[in-house]
Amino acid sequence: MTKSKSSSPPKNSAPPVVVRPPITDRSPLAGLPASARGGVDTAGGGAWSRAAQNEIARGAVRRFGEALGETNPIYFDADAAKAQGYRDMVAPLAFPFSLRSTLALQEVAPSHRTVLSSDQQIESFETICAGDKILVSSRIAELTQRPGNTGPLEFVVIEDEGRSPEGKLIYRTRRTLIVRAGREQSSAGGA
Repeated sequence: MTKSKSSSPPKNSAPPVVVRPPITDRSPLAGLPASARGGVDTAGGGAWSRAAQNEIARGAVRRFGEALGETNPIYFDADAAKAQGYRDMVAPLAFPFSLRSTLALQEVAPSHRTVLSSDQQIESFETICAGDKILVSSRIAELTQRPGNTGPLEFVVIEDEGRSPEGKLIYRTRRTLIVRAGREQSSAGGA
C-alpha cells in the first residue's frame, strides 16, 4: 500500500456536487469501503475522499445535545445561543463524529465480524452552529493487522476534516476501529 504524503485534503474552490450520503446501513462498519474478502478495502492508499457537504440542522443539534445529557440552552435554543454571541444553536463538541464524507457506503463485512471503537480524538478550530455548511473529507490513514486469540485484528485509523465552503479548516477528527473476525456460524447446526 502506498501511503499518501498529503496531511490534509485539497481545498475545494467550488462546492462539491455530492451532498451528504444517506445513512442506509447501521452496521458498525457503515462508511468504510469493504473489500471482497470481507475486510476493509485499502485501495485508496490513504488518499482523501472527495468532500461531501453536510448542512447542520437545528433538529440534529438538539437531538445530539439531548443524547449527551446537555443542559446548557445554547444547544437547544437559538435565541439563548445568539444572546451569548453565537450565530445560532451551538453543536456539541463531539458533533463532527456524526458527519459523513463521500467515503463509500458499500456492502460491509459479514455479520460474523466484530467492530470495536478504540479511540476518538477531535481538534476544533471553529464553533459549529446550526445552519453551517461543512465540507467533510475522510481517509483511511493507517491500517495494521495484528494477531489475536480468535484470528487477526485489523486496526483502522480514519481521519476526517471539516472545512467551510471557502476552505477554512473547522475541525479535524481521528478515530480508531478494531475489526475482529469472529467464529463463523455453522449453517448445518450443532449436533
